[in-house]
Amino acid sequence: MRTVPMALFLLWLCGHASGWEHYGASLGGDRYVPNSIIHKQNVKNLAFAWQYRTGDYSDGTEFNNRPSSFKATPILVGTKLIFSTGLNTVIAVDARSGKFIWRYDPKVDFSKSYSETYTSRGVSFWTSARSSDACHERVFLGTLDARLIAISAATGSVCDEFGDNGVVDLSKNVKNYRRGQYSLTSPVTVVNDVVIVGSSIGDNGAAKLEPGFVRGFSAKTGEEIWRWHPIKDPKVRSKTGAANVWSVISADPKLGLAYLPTTSPSPDFYGGKRLGNNDHANSLVALNISTGQAVWQFQTVHHDLWDYDNAAQPLLTTIQQGEEEVPVVVLATKMGFVYVLHGETGKPMFPVVEQDVSDSDVPGEKSSPTQPFPTKPPPLHPIEQKDLELWSFTPEHERVCREMLGDATYEGIFTPPSLGGTVLFPGNAGGTNWGSMAVNKNTNVATLVMNRLPTVVRLIPRSEFNRRREDNQASWDIQFTEQNGTPFGMARYDLYNRQTFLPCTPGPWSELIAIDLNQGAVVWRKPLGVFPSAKDHPLAKHWGGFNSGGPLMTSTGVVFVAARFGKALIGYSEDTGETLWRHDLPARPHATPMSFVIDNTQYVVLALGGPSDDQPANDYLMAFKLTR
Repeated sequence: MRTVPMALFLLWLCGHASGWEHYGASLGGDRYVPNSIIHKQNVKNLAFAWQYRTGDYSDGTEFNNRPSSFKATPILVGTKLIFSTGLNTVIAVDARSGKFIWRYDPKVDFSKSYSETYTSRGVSFWTSARSSDACHERVFLGTLDARLIAISAATGSVCDEFGDNGVVDLSKNVKNYRRGQYSLTSPVTVVNDVVIVGSSIGDNGAAKLEPGFVRGFSAKTGEEIWRWHPIKDPKVRSKTGAANVWSVISADPKLGLAYLPTTSPSPDFYGGKRLGNNDHANSLVALNISTGQAVWQFQTVHHDLWDYDNAAQPLLTTIQQGEEEVPVVVLATKMGFVYVLHGETGKPMFPVVEQDVSDSDVPGEKSSPTQPFPTKPPPLHPIEQKDLELWSFTPEHERVCREMLGDATYEGIFTPPSLGGTVLFPGNAGGTNWGSMAVNKNTNVATLVMNRLPTVVRLIPRSEFNRRREDNQASWDIQFTEQNGTPFGMARYDLYNRQTFLPCTPGPWSELIAIDLNQGAVVWRKPLGVFPSAKDHPLAKHWGGFNSGGPLMTSTGVVFVAARFGKALIGYSEDTGETLWRHDLPARPHATPMSFVIDNTQYVVLALGGPSDDQPANDYLMAFKLTR
């Protein structure tokens, strides 16, 4: 075999791009830059490179008062960055300059309502083994109106040989399908020539909704190969729906496994029609990529009554156990728990203990008497059994919060919803959400963002529901949903002051946390962001703000993450959590940054813009660079 001299290889490497071909950098969602030019000493020289404005956003005035949000993390295909907007348009720009290359508009009908804020977190890439095939490099887009579309990575035109003229209609053969309530908001996963597709389901309207099955399609033809149902018990299947995978699926092509983070069965807050643990729901499930058969499952919440979906993409990496390198899958959760499981078997690498939790007193409900608590890493969110503490920012702030809390009870994490009102803490948007985790594979240190925001939930008897909804004059944005097919409707709201936009509970409200995965130990925690209305308070400025996106990590020990409140992209030291670099942003970021190397230059790229209380709707894709 002819060998290439090292000098020529290095010259070739410097002239080409490397990194971030998938939404989470790799199929394992590691958000890791292995050959980073940026390091702790030179990150201070990271400078603005370019910005691109998509023009594809809405403040909600055009589209049913629902604003769009720019949450995408781009992928790198050759020297192109390809990403989707909140309105489902796909755009390609030059990764070095931000210069526009092509645009594809799937023509989603925005005169219709959709259950999700207009969102698309990204696209996926696949290349055929035969470079002579037409459209052999493809970008896959999932849409709000339930379509899977194959697009040429070279031209932005549809790949006609896929599905029906480039499109697979995902609503076909979906029982109880509701237009606008069954969508795709996260990128699909393409592995071993199989496109694995979940769904985002509006799951509080009723008990019997769309099944949240996961499907595998041929990346070449769009033919359905298999489908897997997330409700294991057929008797329960007939009474419920959802348990879907709306987040990102990870995969290990060598093991032949796809890792699914499943969610709550419908509806979220009353389970009397789906009694039992609801196996495979609220779980991490490993599927055989070729057949769609479940190989193992680990349930993170038994009989979910709190909307504790598994929202984070599973992280695939290895850890050191004695002399052995063990493949693991790590799952961060809304509860503030982090589970470290063996990648082949699903067996916990650190003990997980079933602990007693509060019982439900709601007629017809039967909550699980225990829940699985990990011992390492320790819980990252407060779980103590005590009354909820309110923050005395000012007497007026505390008064408003106490009025909002009312008679709602709190007995620690997993306090079941009740007719009198219950505090969910963490709330259904708390803990670690779709921002997921990142890892430095040199050190086995991982990072994540942890949010703390309570939610108040109240079940309402069916005979009173319509009247209570019509009579509500509260000023704190109460959401009412029917939960049809059950004896109870539901009302909920996040526990923060709408006048000050500050939480009702003391901080910290959002932290960036580093974890040693080998030991299952916390390395450090740092507040992330600051609420503008509290920036001068001696405590609140150290408590962070609420954040959506997650971190990325470099092989050289730098962690990048965007602060939504405070509007900044920040670089931290992996060792200490010290701030090494910061750049203020023109809009609030809601996304996870990405990074890559081209022509001996490393870029860090971030999407920002979307719903905001203090500025008009906007959109930016911003890039920063550092040359060796």
